[in-house]
Amino acid sequence: MVYFLLTIGILFIVGGIIFSVIPPLPGPVLSYLGLLCIHFSDTEASFSVFGLVFWGGLATVITIADYALPIMATKKYGGTKAGIWGGAIGALAGFLLPIPFGVIIGPLLGAIIGDLYGGNHFRAAMKSGFGSFVGFLIATGLKVVVAFSIGIATLIKVGKYAFQLFS
Repeated sequence: MVYFLLTIGILFIVGGIIFSVIPPLPGPVLSYLGLLCIHFSDTEASFSVFGLVFWGGLATVITIADYALPIMATKKYGGTKAGIWGGAIGALAGFLLPIPFGVIIGPLLGAIIGDLYGGNHFRAAMKSGFGSFVGFLIATGLKVVVAFSIGIATLIKVGKYAFQLFS
């Protein structure tokens, strides 16, 4: 059972890093689930309560920020409510449609189209679309950093356990 949970945990962490860049699953949450699998694997590679709460809280905050940052950036760059809705719909369409780079292009085009529909001029709509794109990039970068950090913290714990096991 120990090796099964360690293997599942490592797969979740690797999947979390991958899904931090590629939707539809929330990468940091998957990495945290991997951390939990390793924690409960009945090995020496366990985390403190503070560590579990810290990593779980960070994964939750970043997952929420993943949805909020593009909206906030669209608004900051002058987007209308229609532009915000367009960016959200574009993000959804971007990862549902099999378009290459749809995850990047979807929110950008959605915000532009939504802003044009909402009454913004083309230049303002482009600025709003750029804001949505910037928010997407910041959120993706934060997700990757958190998923990698969880992976590194877990690797350190598993590495110490493996070193003790083979010493």
